Amino acid sequence: MPEIPVEYPEIDFATDAVPNLHEILRDLRERHAVAPVRYHGATAYLITRFGDLRSAMADDESFPSWAAYARHTEPVMGRTIQCMGGDEHRRNRGLVSAAFRPRLMTEFVEAFLTPVAHQLVDAILEGQSGPCGTADLVSSYTTRYAFTVITRLLDFPPTDFERLKRWGDGLIDFPWDPEGAQRSSAEFTEYLKPLIDDRRANPGEDLLSSLATVEIEGERLSEEEIFSFLRLLFPAGADTTYRGLGSMFYAVLTHREVWESIKADPDRIPAVVQESLRWEGPTAMLPRFAPKDVKWAGVDIPGGSEVIFGITSANRDREIFDAPDRFDPDRKEREFLSFGHGAHFCLGSHLARREMEVSLRVLSERLPDMVFAEDADPAIQGTVLRGPKTLPVEFGLP
Repeated sequence: MPEIPVEYPEIDFATDAVPNLHEILRDLRERHAVAPVRYHGATAYLITRFGDLRSAMADDESFPSWAAYARHTEPVMGRTIQCMGGDEHRRNRGLVSAAFRPRLMTEFVEAFLTPVAHQLVDAILEGQSGPCGTADLVSSYTTRYAFTVITRLLDFPPTDFERLKRWGDGLIDFPWDPEGAQRSSAEFTEYLKPLIDDRRANPGEDLLSSLATVEIEGERLSEEEIFSFLRLLFPAGADTTYRGLGSMFYAVLTHREVWESIKADPDRIPAVVQESLRWEGPTAMLPRFAPKDVKWAGVDIPGGSEVIFGITSANRDREIFDAPDRFDPDRKEREFLSFGHGAHFCLGSHLARREMEVSLRVLSERLPDMVFAEDADPAIQGTVLRGPKTLPVEFGLP
């Protein structure tokens, strides 16, 4: 079979920084429903358009989740529900979903979401003097908020933040840094084992206790199934959430009319969060795998090929969204693909939304005149995972 010419051959979408990512994706989307591109040095097939991607996400036969995650995450995270199909996936997802019972999410979680946000703002304000305060929202708020919430959800004992962040970042760094990812996995598993043993014997109201004790028709999660789920949940709940938070604050602070409207009418906050997740979701591209030949959107994809779900491309498909590059919380189009679609829709989507809503409400109340620092040049970065690395801001002190 002749070699397939790839688009933008100078770019490896897995490893290269692409500052004009949306511009390139717009070009690919207008010319190709499925674009051949470079990904980890090999040819991959990027699905660019909303309708085609939505259908692909629901087709677990052509693009089975297990086939991709067995290659990209199982060596580090273990056999998570993403690596499963059929009855095995239904059993594990059923048990895990039961652990995410509504009472846990509405009572246990809601009890600390707002207090944690206020505590972090208090820490930002502490020691500041003069008429104006400064902070980097990424290092002082978004990262710490996401990690604090997930550790509270699991009721981890007090643990050094930098250690937790190293594990969270490391667990999703495979295959970019295989050795570091394996090291993070081993250290995190060693940390979890005594906690799981304790929660089996002395369960509380936290998610870890729920995972350790949940039972449906005599079925329970094994220790390794709990380990694997937590190796997936912890970085997903921390890393992707802080990226999403950062992109949301970037959006509202670069669109002052939206920031002002939130302060005047906090009921607009859910719509702002919705639009932020569409406009710049934390997972821009999701790797998949085609184990057998498949024709998708009229394009032949050979079996054994890497496939990329172009989520951030689909979320700006002008066939679906009016003026898709515009940040518009009032837009009528409400569906987006940032949390997936079908059997593998993100279990943590409700929690992620609530973290973003609470953060936007608390910071708009506590730091109402917050603006980017005068010499700041913030930007959303990343090709697979996206978010700002820094958000230097200034604000008046009370």
